Amino acid sequence: MQKLYKLTLIFVVLFVMNVPVQAHWDGNSLLNSAKSSKSNLISSGRDWAGLNGKQATNFFNYPNPAVTETTIAYTLTAKANVTLKVIDLTGKQLAVLVKQEQAAGKQEYYWVLAKNNITSGMYILLLQVDNKTYSRKIIVQ
Repeated sequence: MQKLYKLTLIFVVLFVMNVPVQAHWDGNSLLNSAKSSKSNLISSGRDWAGLNGKQATNFFNYPNPAVTETTIAYTLTAKANVTLKVIDLTGKQLAVLVKQEQAAGKQEYYWVLAKNNITSGMYILLLQVDNKTYSRKIIVQ
């Protein structure tokens, strides 16, 4: 329980400070890190540290915060196996939105939040492209 409290506190502080967060899902737990250099503090949050330009770029969703739906967009520079998941701050998987091989180019997924019983709160979108995992926070109002 103390670990959950610390993890939640870290995400809340980073969100308030608008620090980009990079999280890695290893299948059992959520491992996170934050980049706190001055350049990252003033970035738009769309260019995430660790994003490999050879596989995926521009991973974001709009609108964020979302109310009833959001569009998740990313660009693949090569054909790849893609999985897009939603997890809560405890690391519990709530939904698998995409699980398929996709062609290179811009990809979009229109997500109606009610289909997965998503309520108000903060969640993490996990984009797995082949063997790389990228993350993005999403706020639901």
